[in-house]
Amino acid sequence: MFNLEFFFTILVCIQVLHSIEELSAGFHKKFPLFKMSFKTFLAFEAFFQGFFLFVLFQKSLPSREMLMHVFALLMFANGLWHIVWLGIVKKYVPGVITAPLHLITFLVFYFTVLV
Repeated sequence: MFNLEFFFTILVCIQVLHSIEELSAGFHKKFPLFKMSFKTFLAFEAFFQGFFLFVLFQKSLPSREMLMHVFALLMFANGLWHIVWLGIVKKYVPGVITAPLHLITFLVFYFTVLV
């Protein structure tokens, strides 16, 4: 039951919520590396979410397992980045409410499946 696909599904669901938080909180205007338009950020999020939803539902996809592992690592890094960003600016940053869910889920995955 608790396998890569189980945790991948949870991480994809968390990422949908995370994207909604970022989109509604103006992440596109506050990201410290570069600013972008809402349409550009929305397009990125739609493509990113669409790709990993495709991976979720296409069970026979070549390299599916590797893509699920990569996504899990990306979500861990994403969650960690939001916590660090919060520590730097010391105020709410878009995505920080849902970011810990990525960290917790990844750590549970790591210690129940990978170790």
